[in-house]
Order: sequence, then structure tokens, then C-alpha cells
Amino acid sequence: MLDLSEEIRSMIDDGRMDEEKVVSLIRDMLTSAYKRKFGTDDNVVVRFFPNGAGEENRCVELYSVKEVVNEEDWYDKVRQIPLDDAQMLVEDVEVGDSLEIPIDPRNFEYSAVQSAKQRSQQVVKEYTTDKVYIDAKAMEGKLVIGEIKRQNPKNGDFIVNLNLEGADALFPFRGQSPRETYEIAEKLKFYVEKVEKVGAERNNRKAGRDAKASKGSSVSILLTRSSKEFVKALIENEVPEISSGDVEIKAIARHAGVRTKVAVDTHKTDVDPVGSTVGKAGVRIQTVMAECEGEKIDVVRYSEDPLVFIANALIPAQVRRVVTIDPSTRHVVAIVDDNQLGIAIGQGGVNVKLAKVLCDWNIEVKTQAQFNEMEQTMEIYRNVDNLFKSEDEAASEEGEAVADAPQPLTNDEIGIDPDDTPLTDLGLPEKIIKRLHDIDIWSIEEFFDYDDDELHEKGLSDEDIATVRDSVVITEDDTGADFECPICHEVLPAGTTVCPKCGAEFEFE
Repeated sequence: MLDLSEEIRSMIDDGRMDEEKVVSLIRDMLTSAYKRKFGTDDNVVVRFFPNGAGEENRCVELYSVKEVVNEEDWYDKVRQIPLDDAQMLVEDVEVGDSLEIPIDPRNFEYSAVQSAKQRSQQVVKEYTTDKVYIDAKAMEGKLVIGEIKRQNPKNGDFIVNLNLEGADALFPFRGQSPRETYEIAEKLKFYVEKVEKVGAERNNRKAGRDAKASKGSSVSILLTRSSKEFVKALIENEVPEISSGDVEIKAIARHAGVRTKVAVDTHKTDVDPVGSTVGKAGVRIQTVMAECEGEKIDVVRYSEDPLVFIANALIPAQVRRVVTIDPSTRHVVAIVDDNQLGIAIGQGGVNVKLAKVLCDWNIEVKTQAQFNEMEQTMEIYRNVDNLFKSEDEAASEEGEAVADAPQPLTNDEIGIDPDDTPLTDLGLPEKIIKRLHDIDIWSIEEFFDYDDDELHEKGLSDEDIATVRDSVVITEDDTGADFECPICHEVLPAGTTVCPKCGAEFEFE
């Protein structure tokens, strides 16, 4: 009997293998050695026994099973034993019986032992690699803490210790933030970007050889601190409302080391997604910024309305309004005051660039004067283009334009009350009608629902407001009798200049 207590204990402790796996490995190892010596493993039996300390499966015995045959029928020395020889071992044995004959593994040839040993080492390595891979794979897509061990001076990559036995992680140059510097033995948070098995399969493929994928394989762990996922994971760790599902990160855009924009939303009316993410006095987002060495992080409110979302995405700039230039190409212009232009664009254009990525729209930022010039330039180009077209082409394009032009919406489609007066019935300039439609005012009754301060907040000027109010006129034929207020439909006595119910003002001609 062979006592392997020390070896088994070492494999369990050092190789991080469970006892069942170790026993199976030893059985395979001995079977492999037997086959190498005798050419077959059909008749080998391996049994395990307790040792003197009562530990199970610590001692092992190896047997060769042979059939008892007559001397004249004996032709297979590996699987058969003559009757005379068998009776020397067991007295009452007969022809046709099977005998288990003990074999001392120490008598195997050196080459057989070495082959079995190499196989066992390979199995141990594969098992260790699998364990490391499973542990590392569980870290993928998460934050981990690692200690920087050394740097490759040629490419700037770092090797990081994640306390995984048998595997280190790679922190490549492309995953490093330009804002940060790193020191050997420094402990930092990292985002595990990718975990995979690499090694023999890849190398042998390059060499044109076929090999098993697991042979000589190792575990590759890729880390980053420059990706947007790193910032997202930091925020998720700091904001419990995100893990509970009350707040959701809808989109994120990052220029590592400079600025990050995060769009958040909620389905709960009593939860402020921006306030929850930023934290009281900004403590939560300040913690994230400190981990990123002071990189600026803007948290904005997400909106299903792309124009509202774009205006939010350009913070810290204040946007007056967003105008759609071409929906098919997702092209808009954000109009800001003169003193907000530089803020909206940002140093090196980073603010507007991140807003483009966050919203997935092509955003131009202009002042009102620049936008007016843009409109005039576009009109000039259209007029000049028409000069070089033949009458037939112009007529054809005009016909196509009329055919393709969208039909005006009915009051029901717009949502106007049947008794209300659409803005289009008042003879207002097209520009003013468009501005009112952009702020969801479609009838004169809806216009008078707001006071002047509220209309100013929506982007209307004093001139616009006066123009709309002046459009409500009572003709001279109505001055001699009672008349109906066109706004609230209250019947008013002749000569009334201000409706006492809705506040509408009237001018008689």
C-alpha cells in the first residue's frame, strides 16, 4: 500500500483543489502509468484506503485483474494467468476465476512514471487556471481594488495584483487617464473590462499547429480607468437609488481626464434623479470626481423630447431654445446668449462634443445674431439656386414641394378645443406662429392662459407678445351692440375694452 497523505494534502492546500478532484487525478495518473507499461488499462483497478490517522482516501493500492486459464490456453500475459501460478497465490482458485494481483507503482519504468507525472502536472495547471478564470470572470464588468506591481517601460502598460493566485491583471496605456499619474505599490480602483483565456490555442494557431484550447492556457484580465463604464460603476456604487431602481443612468459620454456627462431619469414622481445622483451639497458626485482626480462630471436630466434633452445636455450653459434644422440628419441649433457661447462650446469644444455623443444629435451652438445670419444665408442660397434652374425644373420642384408638403393639422389632431381660435386664423407672422407652436401654444385662448412673465420665460419677447395681443381686434360693426369675447366667449356690453373674465384686451376700429 502506498501512503500519499502528504502529497494529497499538499495538492488540496496549494493547488486549491477539492479532495474528489485530487483522488480522481491520482487514479488517472496511476492508470496512465499502468497503460504505458502494459499497453492497456482495461484490467487495472485503483483503490483508496484511510491512513493511520483515519484520513479517508490517503493510501492507495493498484491491482491488475487477470483471468485464470489452463497452461495450454495462456497466451496473454497482461490479462491472463496460468492456473499453477494462480494457485500459488490463492489455493482454491479455479479456471475461469478472476484474480486481483497487487502491483507496486514504484516498480514502473521511469518513463511511465514521468509521463504520468507530466499529465498530473498538466491537469493541476488546467484546474488552477479554470479556478482563476471563474474567479476573474465574476469580476468582469465590476470595480475592483488592485495594487500596481510594475510597469513596462516600452509601452507604458502596468501589471496589477488583484490577489488572484496564479494571475495578474493588465492595466494598458490606453486604459489610463491622461489626468492621472501612477506609482508602484499604489492601490487604486479599476474597472474590469474583459476576462478571457489565452495562450496555447492562440500561439499554436499562429504557428499553424492544432492544439487543445486548454493546453498551456492562461487567464488574461484587462483593466481600465479611462472608460465611461468606470465612471458609471463609480456612480452606481455611490448612489443607492440606482441599485434600487429608482434612478436609471440613461446615457453617459466621457472625455477621460477632462469631462463626463451623465443623463439620469426616474419613473417616480417623488424622486429627483439629478439631486439623488449629485447628493446633498454635491457630496456623492464629489466623491466620484475625487476618484477621477478632479475630472468634471455633469449630471443632467434625461428627456424623451430630444430638444429638451439637448438643452439639458449643454449645461453648465443656459440655452434659450433649440431649433431643429433637419430631423432626417438629426441636426439642430442651440441658441444661447452671447455670454453663454463659450460655456456651451467648452474648452476645445469638449462640452458640445460630449453633448452630441450623449444625445446622439448633431448640435451647433450659436447666438441669436449668428442664427439670424444663418437663416438669411440659407435663404440666399435657396434663391441663388433657383436662378440657375429652368422654368420647367422650378415648376416641377414647386409641384413636388406642394405635393410633398405636409397637410395642416386639424384642431382635433392638434388638441385645440372646437370653440377655440387657432393662431393661424389671426393673420400673425409665420415666425411668431412657429415660435408659439414650438412652446406648445396653438390657439389664442391658450396664449392668454399665460401672463407676460411666463411668456418671457418661454422665450417670447415684448414685441412678440404685443403683436399677438394686437391681433385680437373687434371691428367697428360690433361697437354698437353686445359682443362675445373671442377668448372665453363671455357676452360683453358694447365698448368693453378689457374682458373681466379672462383679461383679454380689445381695440375697436
